[in-house]
Formats: sequence, C-alpha cells, structure tokens
Amino acid sequence: MSVEYGKTLRMIRQQKGITLKKLADNICSVSFLSKFERGDSDITLSLMTRLLEKLMMNFDEFLFIHHDYQHDQLEQFFNAARTAYLNRDVNQLKQLKNTALNKWKQYGVETYHFNAMLLEVYESIVDSKYMDEGIKEYDISLLSDYLFRVEVWGYYELSLYNGTLLLLEPDMVIMLSRTAYEKSARFQDFKKVNESITAVLFNTIIFLLGSVNRFHEEFTYKKEFMEFISYLEKIALPESNLIERKHLLELKGAYDIRIGNKEEGIAKIKKAIRILNDLNSTKLANNIEQYLLRIIRII
Repeated sequence: MSVEYGKTLRMIRQQKGITLKKLADNICSVSFLSKFERGDSDITLSLMTRLLEKLMMNFDEFLFIHHDYQHDQLEQFFNAARTAYLNRDVNQLKQLKNTALNKWKQYGVETYHFNAMLLEVYESIVDSKYMDEGIKEYDISLLSDYLFRVEVWGYYELSLYNGTLLLLEPDMVIMLSRTAYEKSARFQDFKKVNESITAVLFNTIIFLLGSVNRFHEEFTYKKEFMEFISYLEKIALPESNLIERKHLLELKGAYDIRIGNKEEGIAKIKKAIRILNDLNSTKLANNIEQYLLRIIRII
C-alpha cells in the first residue's frame, strides 16, 4: 500500500484526537505506525483496513480525503463524460476523447482506447453534425474480448460497458450483461458498484425491449427479459430507491404491452405516472406519459 497514504492517515488521526499509541494498540507497533505516517514505510492492505476501522472510516472515504476531497481520476473521467453527454456538450466530449486518444498513443494502454470509444458513442448521439464513420468492428472485438477476459468486474468495467453497450449486437449484449452480473457479484455490496450494475441491468432491459416503433413486432427476448428482471430483484433495490423502483414498474408495463397484455401493461405505466405526480416529479411523469402515448400510437 502506498507510503503516500501515511500523511493522510496522520491528518485524519489527529483531527479525530486519537494518539499514535491508541490507534496502533492491538494492530501494530507505535514505531511502525509512526514510520508509515512519515512516509518512511509501506503498509499491508489488511493492516490499513484495521486502522481505518478503528477510525470508523471505510476505504472510499479515506481515498476521497486523500485526493483532497475530490473523486479519484477514474470517477472524475466518467463523471465528466456523463456530464458532457447530459449537457449535450459536443466540444467537451471531443476534448475528452482527444485526451484519451493521446494517452493511448503515449502509453499504449488499451483502456484509454476503450475510453475514447465510449466518448465516440456519446458524441454520435448528441452531435447533429456527427459524421457517422462508425466504430470499426476490430475495435468492438477488442472491447468485448477485454470485457470477457477480466476475471472480476469493478466500477471501471461496469461503467465502460454501460457506455458502449449500444455498439454491440443483441446476443453479445445478453452474454456480456450476464458476465457483468456474475463477475461483479463480490463487489455488489459496495454502493458505487451496486449503482453501476443496476444501471447495466436497466439498460440491458431497455435494449432488449427495443425502440417504440418496434412494439408492434413479435418480442423474441421474453426469457432473457425476465432473466435480467430477476437479477435486478436479486440485487433487492432498497425501498429508498423510489426512482429505480418506478422505472422497474414502467419497464414491466412496457414488457406486458410488447407481449400482448396491453391493458395490464398500460395500467402499470399509468401507475408509475401517478406515483411521480404524487411526488411532484411532474417532468419525469410527463416523459413517461409521452412514452406511453408513442407506444399506444404504434400498437
């Protein structure tokens, strides 16, 4: 574990009014802890975890402080990409993409290449002047190979896949979303990872449902749809996640409509709309209402 963490640990310890002796007690020697805090010694992850537990702090909180109350670089990247996408800021997306491409050329690290692909997807969606040259099949193959190769999916893999899912064919999406759920299992108790896998599952379900103009067609992914719904339910969305629970109800309604249970499906979506109106989330309620109207026109 980096010796740079020692100074941050000392600052936190002092702010909490805990002496070296008290923090080290039953964990390590006072002299060892003192050397670590000065940056003269490294420390194991297990010892660091025990020290943080004594300070009543988890590692994510520690890193947040260590990075001067800023998110780490990885989270900063995805936040910046997501913000530029939501704000439809084409210039910012291009700037972020060029930075990723330059880092890829400089360091030869494939993940910078994948980051640029994610930004390309966002740019193609928000830029009305985007010249659709398409992302090469070879690049998509590299991305999918990487995702299958990784033994454990964490925040990076989930966020990368979530942003590039639209590049893939349905069969590949089904396989990779299963992989995402299975390979992130050990981290699903961590809030950031839990939110990321939840987003992946929701986007997989939306992807399988297809666009509104296909709702009159036969739905061929019934089994897979229910499979990913079951994954969401196993994650057990907490009662406080009202928006996610409403979204799940809405998607179940859309599914009912797609398989021919029109009355049941419409009733579920209208219930989601009523819930949002009761919560004064009128903008979200209106968006779903417009979605329902588009479906009704098609069917």
